[in-house]
Amino acid sequence: MPIIRIADKLVYFAHVPRAAGTAVERYLRARFGLLAFADSQYLSLGDAAWTRSSPQHIPVAALERLFPQGFFDASFAVVRNPATRLRSVFLRQRDIEGALPPDTNFHDWLEGLPVNSAEIDNHSLPMVDFIPEGAKIFHLEDGLQPVIEWLDALAGNRDGPREIAMVNSHEQRLHKAVAPGLAPPQLDDTAKALIAERYGADVVRFGYKAALEPEVKVQPQRTVILHYHLFKNAGTSLDQILKRNFGDAWVTHEFPMKSETNTSQIEDWIRDTPEAQVFSTHTAVGPLPQIEGVRIVSVMLLRDPIERIRSAYRFERRQEADTWGAKLAKEQDFEGYVRKRLARSGDRQCRNFQTHRLATMEPGNAPELERAIAAAKQITALGSVADFDALLRDLAAEITDLCPSFTWEATRANISQVTPDSELPNPDLDALLEDANADDFALMALLWEKNRA
Repeated sequence: MPIIRIADKLVYFAHVPRAAGTAVERYLRARFGLLAFADSQYLSLGDAAWTRSSPQHIPVAALERLFPQGFFDASFAVVRNPATRLRSVFLRQRDIEGALPPDTNFHDWLEGLPVNSAEIDNHSLPMVDFIPEGAKIFHLEDGLQPVIEWLDALAGNRDGPREIAMVNSHEQRLHKAVAPGLAPPQLDDTAKALIAERYGADVVRFGYKAALEPEVKVQPQRTVILHYHLFKNAGTSLDQILKRNFGDAWVTHEFPMKSETNTSQIEDWIRDTPEAQVFSTHTAVGPLPQIEGVRIVSVMLLRDPIERIRSAYRFERRQEADTWGAKLAKEQDFEGYVRKRLARSGDRQCRNFQTHRLATMEPGNAPELERAIAAAKQITALGSVADFDALLRDLAAEITDLCPSFTWEATRANISQVTPDSELPNPDLDALLEDANADDFALMALLWEKNRA
């Protein structure tokens, strides 16, 4: 139950285990100073501990006995899909703490889990047991930026860090695992039903009913891969792997991008090319295609935006083409190239390029980043260039019906060599690029959160 002073207010953070609680605590310390009633060394105390659980994991019933009603000026909590939260508890116990045998069955563990017990530092308690009525609720699936904005309003300023960095995740600590390499448990319908039954109060209070409903699976007549090949995002390397696996069943085509969408043209392309299994294009814009009888596995790679812009500059500098960008890259150093592209009306090459492309998939009047985030959640296999193998593993898992023997090895294609201009330190230019690509950086942060969950 971390307690913090924010401006003239006494604020209580209801720390739900395995729901980014440690990340939020570190952010609160960094921005507002010392926390009270939080002990990161609790587990090392052994018999010297005076409470059954760490103070940050105090149940709300104990909180209400210790602190009178109205004692806090505000309270908040971050909640998480009960299914992914419990899977995270299981992975921590099995792979990191070594408290479970490596061959422990996830379903058996769920059935024997002490829901109302202080065992394992209250990790198995329902979320409702931690959160007082009236607390401001944030959903981890929406990212942690809304928490910062709420704290801004509470503090009356925007001082301090602007990002809550994720810590204590399973992936970050797996190097200490006692059973490395074990596959994470699958949240199948049986597991979801058991969790929905035993943690029904969480499902109802925090709105997770839809997330735990059984999946209705309809086997389509045809499965195809649609590769959204974003410029300088390792798409050529991915295409090389796809071509090795699918041969002549890999096809590519480009489309006009003058309107907000060319989805109908892509749908026609897939329908009219029945022999193809993989479709790759640089120029798809608009909502994801929907074709009756066809399951479309969409795949996209994202990249650190500044690295992507540097790579685009190097590529256009050596490209034998008569385009405006290629001419500009040959005439200008990297700074000149960036500044002229940023000044050019409608040019998105150096300004939130990835956010813009994703946002076209989710039409509407909402802010571009909000639409891009919504679209990103619809992509079947979304990964980062920095973790290329993880994207390929996700893709392989999605296409077992199409290519059960899908394989890959290190592939680097269409690599742009570094030029001296692009390597010169330039703090002013870096700051300009970071500001112009703030939404792209936010997208990358959300992708990292998704992959570590």
